[in-house]
Amino acid sequence: MKSWLLETQRQLSRQILDKKLPHALLFSGVSGAGHNDIADWLVNVLLCQQPTDNQEENNRVSQKEQSILQPCGQCKTCKLFASKSYPDHLSIVSEKSNLGVDLIRKLSQFFEKTAHIGALKTAQVNHADTMTIGAANALLKTLEEPTSNSFIILTTDNSDLLLPTIISRCQTIEIRPPVGEKLLSEYNQHGDDAFINLSHINELTDQACAVAFKSFRVMVEQYLMLSQHRTEILAILVENQNGFRWLEKVLTDLMRNQWGWQTAQQQETQVEDISKQQLWQVYNLVQKANLQLKTLVQVNRQFLSEKLLADIRCVTVKKREK
Repeated sequence: MKSWLLETQRQLSRQILDKKLPHALLFSGVSGAGHNDIADWLVNVLLCQQPTDNQEENNRVSQKEQSILQPCGQCKTCKLFASKSYPDHLSIVSEKSNLGVDLIRKLSQFFEKTAHIGALKTAQVNHADTMTIGAANALLKTLEEPTSNSFIILTTDNSDLLLPTIISRCQTIEIRPPVGEKLLSEYNQHGDDAFINLSHINELTDQACAVAFKSFRVMVEQYLMLSQHRTEILAILVENQNGFRWLEKVLTDLMRNQWGWQTAQQQETQVEDISKQQLWQVYNLVQKANLQLKTLVQVNRQFLSEKLLADIRCVTVKKREK
């Protein structure tokens, strides 16, 4: 388990030992933060017939405060759960880009039946932010009328897309990984970017990805200043899953440079002809496009990328025409 998840494990272990764990929990965080790992661990501990107490020795702190419960891995429940055949647990998985109402109704029906083996039942819904409106309303009804000895675990990469009424009925735990040097040390990496975070791990651990990002950075800078490389940038935004994230990273680094903040590198190429206000306008355009990519089910990525580059050019060319 990642080191930054240990305190969350301790918190949840205390709630389980005190029999104060709520029936609905929502784990949120950026992709890769570990919220899915925590959800899997929690379900396994709840279902295990003989969870163990991984006690750390510390005379200054009580045993209950230090405990991290772990599934034994040997009981019948643990073995069935590991083989994904435990009848009292339901994982909601969609083969489509969103979670439809039929899947959530299946969850409701699951909780209406009594447990087959254990004393409780659990359900896990990953990527809860992809629920349709109908599915979210169906889940809300289940959350409002919980059955006894039942637990619903939700995970999301973007809690802002969930209904506020769903969030209010869950214990919400936001997973916050470290950034900068602390995060790099977790992966035995080195760097000087104080803002490095989990979304940049591909560039740190994959040389080809790092080279592609550096090339993209130069093209974006030249597009902002000289309107060059439109075709190459467009191709990356449309075809490369990292494209929009890279674009946001380049812009944030440029803004940090303008304000004199520490970044991964003080770029030799500066966008001197572009003001802070213009960079901020461009950044907001990218954020708006990112939101459309996340929230619109059938968004045309090609058209969205073309429009974004056209809008960026309108912002940057105005300065040079004055």
